[in-house]
Amino acid sequence: MTKIIGHRGAAGLALENTRASLLAALQQGVDMVEFDARKTADDKLVVIHDPHTGRLTTDQFLVRTKTLAELQATGLHNGETFLSLDDALEIIGDTPAIIDIKEPDSVDELLLALARHPQTRPSIASFQHDELRRIRRALPDIPIFVLEHLSPLEIVHSARSMGATGIGLNKWLMNPLTYRLAKRYHLELYVYTVNHPLIARFLRTLYPDIHLCTNHPERFVKAGRARRPKPPRVRTQKS
Repeated sequence: MTKIIGHRGAAGLALENTRASLLAALQQGVDMVEFDARKTADDKLVVIHDPHTGRLTTDQFLVRTKTLAELQATGLHNGETFLSLDDALEIIGDTPAIIDIKEPDSVDELLLALARHPQTRPSIASFQHDELRRIRRALPDIPIFVLEHLSPLEIVHSARSMGATGIGLNKWLMNPLTYRLAKRYHLELYVYTVNHPLIARFLRTLYPDIHLCTNHPERFVKAGRARRPKPPRVRTQKS
């Protein structure tokens, strides 16, 4: 059955990778919620996709040059503050999540955060394949998904070589050979970022056993699916 994955929370309904976006995805009843994690100057993990803050706040700087506390003192366009990985895991509770690790040397802090949130049901995705290998060695039961910018065929080989659960592929790179290889080797496959129902229908006609990662889960979640209750607004103490 096709799973609907909320991309960066529900980035078409609220500012991406924020509390509002994660809550919007949960309220739509997504099967999984996806969000990004990137390192700060003090080696914490903050929830943001880009290496800079330009699209989310009027104060533009490189994420890696600021501490988590400095980032969280910066207001976002929607009036919120940046989420730490702990914050995001607290918000989503036991809803299955895909955490997209954006940078190398993130695994140690990731493992600490997961240990602090035993209710989390995580999968880890990344273009950083060495990070995925480290996660596979440290937590062999956690699902991992290999991402690839350019080669939709090499990604299958990479996934098999590290014992990955599956692959994530841009919708424009999706092709029949990759799909057949993924099926042959029992790899799950999700496609991003699918926002238009006609494109989703086309993809599912050609590739019926894929999952859809979307900014607009409200366009794909079946009507009547029970909404998850809104989690309590509790802040994680920063270290």
